[in-house]
Amino acid sequence: MTLKKIVLLSVLLFEALAPSRSAYADPATTAAVTAGTTVLSTAIGALNTAISNLLTEIDDDIAAIGSKESGSSVMTGNTQREMATQVQQQSEMDRTLQETELPIDPCATSGSNYAMGAIHNVNTTSSSYRPGGNAPPPSNPTFAKVLVSPTPSTPSSRKATATIHEASYCTASEVALGYPNCSTSSMPDGDANADSLYSGAGMPNKDVDLTFTPQEIEAARAYERVSLDPEPPQNLTKAEAGTEMGALYIAMQKAYLANVSSAQRGMNDMIAMHAPFPGSAQLINDINQSSDSAQKYYGANASAVAKSTNTMSMAELEDFEAGRRWRNPYWQIEMGAVADPTKLAREQLFTTAFIADINYQNFLKSQRVEILLGQILTALERQNLPALDAQLQRAQMAKVR
Repeated sequence: MTLKKIVLLSVLLFEALAPSRSAYADPATTAAVTAGTTVLSTAIGALNTAISNLLTEIDDDIAAIGSKESGSSVMTGNTQREMATQVQQQSEMDRTLQETELPIDPCATSGSNYAMGAIHNVNTTSSSYRPGGNAPPPSNPTFAKVLVSPTPSTPSSRKATATIHEASYCTASEVALGYPNCSTSSMPDGDANADSLYSGAGMPNKDVDLTFTPQEIEAARAYERVSLDPEPPQNLTKAEAGTEMGALYIAMQKAYLANVSSAQRGMNDMIAMHAPFPGSAQLINDINQSSDSAQKYYGANASAVAKSTNTMSMAELEDFEAGRRWRNPYWQIEMGAVADPTKLAREQLFTTAFIADINYQNFLKSQRVEILLGQILTALERQNLPALDAQLQRAQMAKVR
C-alpha cells in the first residue's frame, strides 16, 4: 500500500469518526464543530496534495534513476562488446601477421649476410697482389721469383716470361712445332689470353668459372704481367743509384710505374673478385637449406669450382643474387603461386636493395675509369714534351746570345 492511499484512508476515517450535526443540539456548537471540521479537512486536503506531489516527484526520481541505471547497463554492455570485438580483431591481426610474416630467409638475405665480408676480402686480396704483398706465391718457381725479386734487365725479363709460359701455358700448336721445354697444357695461353681474367684459364670451349681455382688465379696474374708490364724498368744497383744520373733514372722509373699501377689496380680487383672468400662455405650451406627455387638454381648454375670446393667468390655471389630471380624459372613459379602481398612486397624490397648496391659499385668503378682516362690523357700530352724541351733549349740559347 502506497503512502498516498494511507493518507486518503486517514481522511476518510477522520470524516467517519467526526461527530454528526445531530449530536449537538446547540446550533452554535454545531456551527463551531462544522467550521473546525471544514478547516481540518482543508488542511488535510492540502497536506494530501503536498504529499501527492512529493510522491509524484519521488516516483519520477525513482523512474529516472532506473532509466539511468538501465542506460548505464546498456552502455557498459556496449563497451564490453566493443572491447571484446577489438580484442578479437587484434587477435585475428596477430594471427594473420604470424601466418604471413616471412622468417629469416638465408636465401633472400644471403647478400647482406655475407656481402660485407666478401667485399673486404676483395679489397685485401687485391692489395696483396702488389709487390711486397702477402698473396700466396705461384707454384711456378720462376714466376714466384719474378714477383719478389728486383726487376732485372729487359733480356732477363723476357727470358723469365718464356720460362713461365713453357712450364704451364704452351699451346697445342707450340707442342706440335716442337718448342723446347713445352708440353701439353690444360691452360693453353693462360698467360696470354683475356679469358684468364674473366672466365678462368682453361681449354677452349670451357664454361665460365666465376670462382677461380688457385691455378686459375695464378694464370690470371701471369696474364696481368704479360699484358701490362712484361718488361718493366729494371732496378739500379746501389752504386748506380748513388749517382746524379741514377737519381734522374729513378724519378723517371717512378713516373712510369705510377701510371702502370693504375691499370694494375683494376686487374688486381678483377682477379680478387674471383677468389673464394672466407665464410662462403656457410653461405652455400644456407642456400641449399633455403627455398626450393634457390637450391635448384644453385645446383643448375653454380660453377664447377664452387660445387667441388664448396667455396664461392664475390663475382659468383653477385651473379647468384642477380640470376636466382630473373633467370630462375623456379623462382617465377614460386612467386607466381604467392598471393600474400606482404611476401611479394618484401621480395621486391630485397631485389631493390640488391640493385641499389650494384649501382653503387658501378659508381665506384666509374670513378676509377675517370682516373684512368685522366692518366691516358696525361700520357698523350707527354708526347709533346720533346717538342717543348727543344723549344726550351732554343729559348735558353737565345738568352745566352
